[in-house]
Amino acid sequence: MKFLKKVPGGFIIVPLLTAILVNTFFPSLLEIGGPATALFKNGNAAMMGLFLIVCGSAINFKEAGLPLYKGSVLLLLKFIVGAGVGYIVGNIFGPAGVLGLTPFVLISTLTSSNSSLYIAMSSEYGNASDTGAISIFSIKDGPFITMVAMGMTGLADIPWQQIVAMIIPLLLGAIWGNLDSEFKDLCSKAQPLVIIFMSFAIGANTSIGTILQAGFSGVLLGIISLVIGILYFFLYNLFLKKKTALGVLLGTVAANSALTPGIVAEADPSLQPYVEMATAQAATASIITLLIAPVMLTYFDKFVKKKYGPERLNEQPNLKQ
Repeated sequence: MKFLKKVPGGFIIVPLLTAILVNTFFPSLLEIGGPATALFKNGNAAMMGLFLIVCGSAINFKEAGLPLYKGSVLLLLKFIVGAGVGYIVGNIFGPAGVLGLTPFVLISTLTSSNSSLYIAMSSEYGNASDTGAISIFSIKDGPFITMVAMGMTGLADIPWQQIVAMIIPLLLGAIWGNLDSEFKDLCSKAQPLVIIFMSFAIGANTSIGTILQAGFSGVLLGIISLVIGILYFFLYNLFLKKKTALGVLLGTVAANSALTPGIVAEADPSLQPYVEMATAQAATASIITLLIAPVMLTYFDKFVKKKYGPERLNEQPNLKQ
């Protein structure tokens, strides 16, 4: 566990890459049958159900005021911009996309962000209302937002039953977590375990060849996300009376976005041909953004302090009180 914590996005990246190596060199091990194959090769759907319950348990119905406001703004910005970029690329270049980046992978990654990094940085560069915003903002974790975006933009045929199937475990986790604080704590502790096995199951359906092919396009995807993060910085501050640099962290790609393509493709099989490459690209982009975003945050924090001064930093929304 110590090793996984040292690696950026280690709880996802390490088991994902391990499974890719096993599937490339010893694929028969994953086809042995029984519970081994069900868990390690075909377990991503079941693990995603558990993951959604865990994510739902983090939602706090009692959050109000600034945390609710900030979380809602962050969530809407990620959804609108991420889905918008994917929609534009899809309409201009078609489902194959451009420069190796499909609308599918753009929406899967650009509607996500690294929640763990946001929480860690908000404690240093923000205040309690910024950290509390994650209880709403965390809804973007997992494939739910991607499914909604793909369906609304017409880039995928997502049956409404599949959307409901995503909502049920998310809602179950939210209700249970708000009624029982011990269950919320249990989910918080169990999340790394669920992510590890879900990541392995996703990687067990990908090969090293795909990872190598995703090299340039994966790095490009990370750079695109970081550049859009600058846009988020300015957009987010339009909604705040007292400014913050935290908006730039919306330019990160969540490590678990590497798991999203496989789940979404189960709802729309026409996306299946893009899954392997999208998974590799998302994993690469998540590492790139995780390494660079904190540096960008430091720069923009200095920019905000210099431009606005400490008296206008990070408190009330840009609304009449």
